[in-house]
Amino acid sequence: MSSRTTNIIGGVGRSLITMGCLTLAFAAFQLWGTGFAEDRAQSSLQSEFEAQRAAFAAFADSTTLPPATTQPEAPADTAPTTTVPGDRPIASTTVPPTTVPPVPAESVPEELLPRVGDALGVIRIPKINVDKVVVAGTRRDDLRKGPGHYVNTPLPGQSGNAAIAGHRTTYGAPFGDLDLLVPGDQIIVETFQGTFNYEVLPVETTQGVSGHSIVTPFDVQVLDDYGDNRLTLTACHPKYSARQRIVVQARLVNPPAATIELAGLDDIIEDELTQAQLAYEATGVDPVTGERTDEFDPTIADPNGESDVTDPQGGSAQDEGNVVGTTSEALDESLGWHMEELTPFLLWSILTALAAAVAYVVARRWKKWPSYGLATPVVLTLLFFSFTHLDRMLPAF
Repeated sequence: MSSRTTNIIGGVGRSLITMGCLTLAFAAFQLWGTGFAEDRAQSSLQSEFEAQRAAFAAFADSTTLPPATTQPEAPADTAPTTTVPGDRPIASTTVPPTTVPPVPAESVPEELLPRVGDALGVIRIPKINVDKVVVAGTRRDDLRKGPGHYVNTPLPGQSGNAAIAGHRTTYGAPFGDLDLLVPGDQIIVETFQGTFNYEVLPVETTQGVSGHSIVTPFDVQVLDDYGDNRLTLTACHPKYSARQRIVVQARLVNPPAATIELAGLDDIIEDELTQAQLAYEATGVDPVTGERTDEFDPTIADPNGESDVTDPQGGSAQDEGNVVGTTSEALDESLGWHMEELTPFLLWSILTALAAAVAYVVARRWKKWPSYGLATPVVLTLLFFSFTHLDRMLPAF
């Protein structure tokens, strides 16, 4: 074997070893490095939530706002299950309406209301050891801080279907074990309006009764208003994949709190509608069904729209004016590919490679270990930024 062939084989081998090490390093960054970032964000959010809750409590004490109650209402006699066509099980229940109707609280000053990215409350799931501060919003940056509240749904503890998304494998994996929940398990959500108890609803699947369902990213009906008061948790499924969604739904056993919206919600909804319109114009794909259509219908995407649809079980039509988050972007914006991160990822990767190459050349011509010792912090810092943009580009898990 010639020396040239030996050099080529050696170069290929070193390249493969380097790529393998980088792959393992990136996997470690996603599983543990992102968790450190989430932990720091959670500490900051906890302090923010405590301050927000104290300010809201002081305001409530000085006004006639109805206090949020924590006494559970009488449980329903039955909580039947149902399925939708296509073997995509969705939990349903006939919980009777509460005897304490929610009272709108328009008098709350805007500066006391949380905005997207702010701390919204704390979610605790004793069964799977979850104790996390919830962020208002489900953008990628929001979910890196912790579980995120879908802004087009009611706030947790209020009337309707409040929805929260979270990661299963990265950034602390707050919803990593949603599949372990069973009907009746407790979910506790604490907001600036009080503490609210939920019980996981049963779901009828082909394998029997479960505490969760598996849907596609386009099954946005899990965010619909079912006519009762419930909490919907969503996350990617299976683990390490964004191909499907795991959904857990739970009913509120407290009377609901006063209806209070996020600050700037109208601007947020308008922005989402604009994004849905642009997505349709670019692809011709319906933002709700994922199928090609002749025309984009904003009344379907708009939670304040006025269209009616027929119940999939053959029942009476339901008013879509009360349905929230009815675009696929509501479930998928933070979970898909973000190719705008490709350019910064490539730039940081090139800088990392150049720094490593310079360190190699200097080590050959000067002193080996001092050169590597000086270069290591620089290369690792550049590699961290490269990994950060790669993580942002890939589907979130």
